[in-house]
Amino acid sequence: MSDISTLKEKINIKTFHFLLLSVLTFGLYSYVWLYRVSTAVEEVTRTKVMTETFLVGFLTLSGLGTLLIITPVAYAEELSHLWNVTTLLVSLVWCFRVRRAIRAYALAEYNFEPPMNRVYSVLFVFCHINYCINALPDDKKKHERGQQPTDRSLDA
Repeated sequence: MSDISTLKEKINIKTFHFLLLSVLTFGLYSYVWLYRVSTAVEEVTRTKVMTETFLVGFLTLSGLGTLLIITPVAYAEELSHLWNVTTLLVSLVWCFRVRRAIRAYALAEYNFEPPMNRVYSVLFVFCHINYCINALPDDKKKHERGQQPTDRSLDA
């Protein structure tokens, strides 16, 4: 059995740094991070998160949506917005797959369920997953502190 911090060590990026790199690279780092996290989660949890076809399709979908923004064709902007909404929905599907894999792994291996808010998963997608992965060791420590049996018979 591996340590709970294995996943955090494999990804090895703080959420602020992830956000900063994503902004500085105009979102391209998010795609590299997506692949790294998917392979790390699959390796540690032994749960298939996404297929290679899914990744290629997602990257193609994202690239074509960006390409449509700069295309000077009628209705290209509207089509681009529709395309980007579809990309966001696919990102949410990925996010909830990873979320489910991490929760199942923590419950099966360490007997605790990490707090991963669905609303934050929808609002912050990749950043929230990165934050939750980084918080896994701390969440386990908090869970263990809360589970300590107390002997109240000595108080009487």
